[in-house]
Amino acid sequence: MSLVPIKDLPGALAEARCEGMGEVHLLGLGTALPPHMVGTTQVAHFLSQIAFAQGAPASFGTKVERLVRASGVEHRYTVLADYQATDPADFKFFPKSWDLSPMPSTGARMALYQAEVVPLAEAAARRALADAKIDPKRVTHLIVTSCTGFFAPGPDVALIERLGLSPDVERTIVGFMGCYAGITGLRSAERIVRAYPDAVVLEVAVELSSIHVQRTLELRAALPNLLFGDGAGAAVFAGHGPSLGRVLGGASRVVPEYQASMTWTIGDDGFVMHLDAEVPEAIEAATLPFVAALLERHGLSKDGVKGWAIHPGGRRIVTAAGEALGLNEADLVPSLQTLRDIGNVSSATIFFVLERMRARRGPVLALAFGPGLTLEGALLHLG
Repeated sequence: MSLVPIKDLPGALAEARCEGMGEVHLLGLGTALPPHMVGTTQVAHFLSQIAFAQGAPASFGTKVERLVRASGVEHRYTVLADYQATDPADFKFFPKSWDLSPMPSTGARMALYQAEVVPLAEAAARRALADAKIDPKRVTHLIVTSCTGFFAPGPDVALIERLGLSPDVERTIVGFMGCYAGITGLRSAERIVRAYPDAVVLEVAVELSSIHVQRTLELRAALPNLLFGDGAGAAVFAGHGPSLGRVLGGASRVVPEYQASMTWTIGDDGFVMHLDAEVPEAIEAATLPFVAALLERHGLSKDGVKGWAIHPGGRRIVTAAGEALGLNEADLVPSLQTLRDIGNVSSATIFFVLERMRARRGPVLALAFGPGLTLEGALLHLG
């Protein structure tokens, strides 16, 4: 037996997976959004009033409006009706004053997450199962990704009863990885089906980002509150059956020199996101070599890709990735339209982008970014 040099191991493993192993099919997709749609200008007003209550100058509101125009987001969806209120006396979750004092604790936010996350996850999962024409009892593996809340027994257990899954379904939680976790889950589903060709994998990505609004006078800290919304996406994978396409493979890479550029931490008043201004620059520098290596592993070049499902972390994120890859404006439309219509719904967002691309034919590359700085990619062949 010959040994494979360590430097050649990732490519060798990819080749070994493909030789003599069955195909992995994407059978169905489903997405769901909570009931409250808020325009970004409404969110900007909400954040400005909070800042003014803390003594911020009028110029803060002007700067937030500028951020809104540059964000690429027109609407977001949230489980919180409070964002639509013009008078804090109408708040249902937040304290009834614009200074939000005292701020809802992390415990209070987790209680809200527990109450709201399962119905949203269920709605997306039911749509994916219906799209796949799969009886829930046939699901052998359940993968749930979320980075906006915790409780146990968690949404994975709740979904068994709500969806009518087998109590023997094998469950995996992908927690707190951030925006790229939807693709992490997809890649995990691909590995399961390759190892167990009779497996049927249901992946559900669900996020309630809007419950973590922060009270801040720092403009950059307000940006996540403008970009992020709530939503759920789901997909069904199996080794055979009528499908939307095939999953060819995936890859992940950490860029450690930018580790502190994007962070997601748990504070006393909810979860706190930090985004450095250098994040788009870091993504632009790292994207091309990562994508080139993934495509080469599957005998493809960039010109052979017929669609780009780039996670819309923000308009600058999408355009930075597009510039790195030499893409044209049309290539970015599915990602930018998703950003415009629902904002960034963290790990669930990639399924909304893929929904827009389901009529594509040929290789499609899904790409997402998150804390680490991490790049996650998956290559699919749709049609």
